[in-house]
Amino acid sequence: MAVGYINNENLQIARGFIRGAYSVNKFGYNSAVPTNAFETIWDGSNLYTYISTAGTATVTSSSTDDNGGTVKVQGLDANYNLVEETLTVGGGAGTVEFYRVFRASLETATTGNSNVGTVTVTVDSVSAAIISVGKGQTLMALYTVPAGKKGYIIQLDCGSQKDAEHEVELVVKNGTGNVWQTKEFISIRGGFNEKSFQLPLEVNEKFDIEIRAKSSSLSAVSAGFEMIVLDVPRTTKAA
Repeated sequence: MAVGYINNENLQIARGFIRGAYSVNKFGYNSAVPTNAFETIWDGSNLYTYISTAGTATVTSSSTDDNGGTVKVQGLDANYNLVEETLTVGGGAGTVEFYRVFRASLETATTGNSNVGTVTVTVDSVSAAIISVGKGQTLMALYTVPAGKKGYIIQLDCGSQKDAEHEVELVVKNGTGNVWQTKEFISIRGGFNEKSFQLPLEVNEKFDIEIRAKSSSLSAVSAGFEMIVLDVPRTTKAA
């Protein structure tokens, strides 16, 4: 049994042992999902606002106790290529331009062992990522498939402790367009729910992915998805 697990293909992808493939585990939390509109499951309490013009990032905190710490920002540049940069909280803007940000993590803390205040990554005057107090990294159930890749979602999960009716949807949008398409819709009444895709849900390059929810009563919702990202084979013309 142990040998079978070690040889599991998904494990080998997560370990980086399969060329042209990597795994993504995106998870988020929204502490105040409303009743009248869908909100993104992330550290903000609203629909996520995407960067419209690529720009450099700055990192600030609601507490000066975090100043001097460092945060690694991960995302995509204007060509939808993967980029990352480690920036100082309360310091100046970086040098890498971001068009998408899908994760930020506290690398060093100046007070205690996590962030004291709410840490915000700003790009193009947009709060592109937020690290809630004491969490050490973003809780944002969203991702954008890089250029030259395809994403294959293999599992979706969501949950809430509140006994209320929740509507949860997985939506995607071509980053160069303006139409959101609902790819999965789940109704829950508290508790934890998950769906495994026996036929993985394919998402094309440059498409934004996020999970949204609303509830019959103000509620906290957690949600996430697991995805395998593969290189798109390049076609060549015959000689």
